Amino acid sequence: MKQILTFAAAFLLAFTARAEIHGTWTAMRNLDAGRIQLNLDRPHDHFGSSFDISAFSGLSPDVIATQGDAKFELRREAGVIAFEGSFLHGDGAGHFVFTPSADYASMLRSMRVRSEDAIDDDKLLSLTLHDVSGDFIRAMRSVGYDEPLEHYETMRIFKVTPELVTELRSLGFSNLSFDDLIASRIHKVTPDYIRAMRAAGYGNLSMDDLVATRIHKATPEFIQQMTALGYSHLSHDNLIAFRIHGVSPEFISALHELGYNNVAADDLVAMRIHRVTPEYIRDVEKAGYQHVPVEKLIEMRIHGIDSRMLGIAT
Repeated sequence: MKQILTFAAAFLLAFTARAEIHGTWTAMRNLDAGRIQLNLDRPHDHFGSSFDISAFSGLSPDVIATQGDAKFELRREAGVIAFEGSFLHGDGAGHFVFTPSADYASMLRSMRVRSEDAIDDDKLLSLTLHDVSGDFIRAMRSVGYDEPLEHYETMRIFKVTPELVTELRSLGFSNLSFDDLIASRIHKVTPDYIRAMRAAGYGNLSMDDLVATRIHKATPEFIQQMTALGYSHLSHDNLIAFRIHGVSPEFISALHELGYNNVAADDLVAMRIHRVTPEYIRDVEKAGYQHVPVEKLIEMRIHGIDSRMLGIAT
């Protein structure tokens, strides 16, 4: 009976114990001092990111810079990743073993953090790599973000912090959704960028508007170029339309050389949409039509009047 009970206990332990995750790692010194680029690989899965060297126990710039064996760990609330391998002049490689935490899931339950996915070993490895700690979750909740676990992980990936939320609120963005916060990070709508846009005269833009300026590169630098060409105080819609349709400083300068100054913003966009290019205007002039108004040039293009119809060889 004792042998049977011992066997049964061993069987249950083996069945319920969390399996360790194994894989390979490579690393190289980052251009930023004190950081490394770390890559983890296992079948059908790859992870790569930059880390502070100080995040690892047993690792130092001296170990990375010299030749030799290395053992170091990344210890987080969700688990521990143990690394073995070697470095040679800044580049390293070896194997890793991930041991998930037996207490992390219980901690999440005690905090009533909801999760859309099962918290399995793969999930715990990801949470370890992104350092989704209880302290981070509590800090984000303290500034109003009671989110699913997956959202906290995404916040970690894109470096959304309580400090960032506080600074954005000081700039008037007091009720940003999770999606807006992430979009601001993906498209680099930083507090400094917001201040630069406001200094350029755009003080009442929503986060969606600011993201659009980043996506289409309607930046303070572009605004300054337009101002120098006589287009100050453009509306946000015109700024975006300029970038979408290619109303560039070069296009406006070429029109100036042809005598088309002070063309209305909407007409500039229409010219680009209908391909009223400087080359087309020169063809029209060669055919004997001088100083044709912009509206007529656009109308000619709409009706398909090209250089062949004007009798100009192409």
